[in-house]
Amino acid sequence: MDISHLPRISLGEFPTPLQRLPRLGSLVGHDHFYIKRDDMTGLGLGGNKTRSLEFLLGHAITEKADTVITGGGLQSNLCALTAAACARTGLRCILVHNDTPPAELRGNMLLNAILGAESRFMGRGNEAERDAMMQEVAREARAAGGRPYVIDSGGSTPRGALGYVQAALELASQCRDMNLPVRHVGMVGAMGGTASGFIFGTAMLGHPFHVHVISVEYPGPVLYRILLDLCSRIESLVGFAPKTPVEEVMTVYDEYLGPGYGVPTAMSRQALFDLARREGVLCEDVYTSKTLGGFLDLIARGTIPVTEAACYVHTGGLGSLFAQDIRPR
Repeated sequence: MDISHLPRISLGEFPTPLQRLPRLGSLVGHDHFYIKRDDMTGLGLGGNKTRSLEFLLGHAITEKADTVITGGGLQSNLCALTAAACARTGLRCILVHNDTPPAELRGNMLLNAILGAESRFMGRGNEAERDAMMQEVAREARAAGGRPYVIDSGGSTPRGALGYVQAALELASQCRDMNLPVRHVGMVGAMGGTASGFIFGTAMLGHPFHVHVISVEYPGPVLYRILLDLCSRIESLVGFAPKTPVEEVMTVYDEYLGPGYGVPTAMSRQALFDLARREGVLCEDVYTSKTLGGFLDLIARGTIPVTEAACYVHTGGLGSLFAQDIRPR
């Protein structure tokens, strides 16, 4: 079983580093705590969407597209990495933001401008309204003689999820080569594309890892259904079922969500400072710090045994850090 028959282009530098974090692990009494550095993918400022874009833009190029359209908030990591990927491949990039134009360019909005992307602002609206505007922009591009390719749903589609199917295979290969018996993997749970791909890849391998999905956006039952649906659609896309049922390889947690999406908690903010000040590694305040904080807490309270090696997957997105209200203490 492999996915090599599906269109893909090279955008990142893989495998990303797998490193031990002894000083951070010592906070929770864990001597075998590792980090998978997908903040170091080599495109833009790095991040998980690089893996997704290898498959999405691979498909776009196969479809002979000349324009890529995607959308997100002002600090969308998908938007910033799509802008970088389009710059590398020579494709026109149009970004639709469900917000008003910012007073100044900060964080990912600055990166988008440097990378040459075109930004459209629709005002405040939900994801469905943003996707509708993206389709309207695509119609305009076609009317002008272009060949647009739309990346909707934040790239959290079966094809976009293939990047993290590949990531699971990559981590398993690194663990074999380095003789690391990693059993537990901490993974962000947002719109589901990253986590579902990693879950499916882990199930393909027969459950070498247990995937602990920390929700940063949806209530647990909602995210669980999203992950099952995406895994089912990945199966249809790749044309085979995994060795192990996907339900067996994952656990979803929503107790670390706090007040909601994009709102830091005391635990996530502490995790951000602990990672930086103990290991010299940066994370941001929406996805990565909340995931790390939850994963460390699962170890601290014994849900993940300290005798079993654990790996946190750092999904990057560091451009947004420079537009977040974080005051060092």
